[in-house]
Amino acid sequence: MKFGLQGNENRVGVLTKRVAWMVAFAFIGLTFAVHLYGRMSAAGQTGGQSSCSDGWYITGYYVPRENEFPGDAEQIDVERVGSQSLSGEFLNQTRTEGWGITRFGWALGYYGGAWHRSDSGPLDASGKPLSDGAIAIDRALIPSGAQVQISTLPSPWGTKTFRASDIGVGIEGQHIDVFTGTGSAAEQETFRITSENNRVCVTSGR
Repeated sequence: MKFGLQGNENRVGVLTKRVAWMVAFAFIGLTFAVHLYGRMSAAGQTGGQSSCSDGWYITGYYVPRENEFPGDAEQIDVERVGSQSLSGEFLNQTRTEGWGITRFGWALGYYGGAWHRSDSGPLDASGKPLSDGAIAIDRALIPSGAQVQISTLPSPWGTKTFRASDIGVGIEGQHIDVFTGTGSAAEQETFRITSENNRVCVTSGR
């Protein structure tokens, strides 16, 4: 009889421990679920919406340097500066690309049918310095400031995250112009990335 009582006590002890463990696991699970829900809610409030699509045409633009374009000089009038004599080939490139770096070190921009000087370097459409990772987009399709990935581009561009901070002449519809940098090496990159039927993923804030 004494042995049987001890057996019952042992079984009760085991059951008590199991119940305690089940309560502990349930508490841990509930805590984790609340924490995960909080993180997901915060992401939903501060994050953005992402969407991907195919069929995009990608081109590149760069900033030419005058010292890489020797040749005959051309006289131009620069707003608030006056008459300047600069390489004609460099000026042709700058008309196409939007900005260039003169042999004097300051940036020369061509927009609105006139030449402009910038001592802050090439500028984007909002007047801020143009930087690596910038792209020119059609704002009817991609909102300004959105993050963009183009996985189908060659390395290293396919793994970069771009910022939709610029616009450009002729950039309409499913067309993105990627800023590749300054100088002749950047010019070669514009040729390398120019391609059709690219996959583009856009993440925009709410």
